[in-house]
Formats: sequence, C-alpha cells, structure tokens
Amino acid sequence: MSRYREWDLSCKVYVGDLGSSASKHEIESAFSTYGPLRNVWVARNPSGFAFVEFEDPRDAEDAVRGLDGT
Repeated sequence: MSRYREWDLSCKVYVGDLGSSASKHEIESAFSTYGPLRNVWVARNPSGFAFVEFEDPRDAEDAVRGLDGT
C-alpha cells in the first residue's frame, strides 16, 4: 500500500497570478464559498500561485467558473 495519498485531479484547482502577499486564509475564504475544501497549498518560493483541493469535483468546476479572471 502506498504511503502517499491518492490525488483526485478533478477536485484540484490551480490558482495563478496571486502576487507575493496572498495568504492561505484569503484563498480559503474565496474558495470555500463553493464547497468544502480538503487542502489549500500556497507557493512561497517562488510565490504567486496556489492549489486548492475540493471534496467534490462539481464544487471545483463551480469555483473555476465563478472565480476565473478575478
């Protein structure tokens, strides 16, 4: 059995163009309105992007539609 968690890529959303001051809390606040989150990871070196993982792929799709370009 693998020690690594299986990633459901349909639940994972790439978030780009964040700038260096984006916080995990800000990202969680924006994305959690679309559904329950499993994980939020914010890059620090280099900064400017993050990954948000939802419980349900439909919530991930809704978030992409709702937040694209914002």
